[in-house]
Amino acid sequence: IADDLLVARLGWRNRWQTKRGPPGRRRIIDWIVFDNEIAFFPNADRDNFGEYLGLYETDFRWHVGDRLTLLSSSGMDFFDEGQRTLSVGAVLTRPPRGNIYVGFRSLEGPFTSNVLISYFSYQLSPKWFTSSGLSYDFSNSGTIGNTFNVSRVGESFVVSFQFSYDAYKDNVAASFMIEPRFLPLLSRGAFGSAIVPPLGAYGLE
Repeated sequence: IADDLLVARLGWRNRWQTKRGPPGRRRIIDWIVFDNEIAFFPNADRDNFGEYLGLYETDFRWHVGDRLTLLSSSGMDFFDEGQRTLSVGAVLTRPPRGNIYVGFRSLEGPFTSNVLISYFSYQLSPKWFTSSGLSYDFSNSGTIGNTFNVSRVGESFVVSFQFSYDAYKDNVAASFMIEPRFLPLLSRGAFGSAIVPPLGAYGLE
């Protein structure tokens, strides 16, 4: 099932930088990130359905402000019925409370899909976190995924309850999780997109 393949990958990466912050505390940030990559197939008939170029991908991020980021990515092949994808969206953050994301993803090729995606997470209090997500496919599939999660952060454990519903698969699920705080991810203070106080920050709870 294996055969010879020869391909060269070419990339062009860009970082436009600027300074932000109050006087005396200004810092350099990546204001706009724009990357491009494409593949070259010297033996196109054997390796890429007769096309010398393919697998073209882009990644664009514009940090409009400290809280708002616009995102876009795409990918495409140039042969007939090759896959073509496009994703655009925006992220609004409010540290350390949480963030919200809204985006649209389109897929063209052997099959078609146009999906609206939204997600938000929010810290209700130092101990309670909640998050929710929604995916809706405009290509006759309708709602394909809904999730809701609520978590309580204790001294030693994170207790979470999650509910999800997928209309496309006609599937309903609920889960109950208990995670120890000493796990590497949680011990570093990260929980989803919010910041969890380090162990012992509020004494013995």
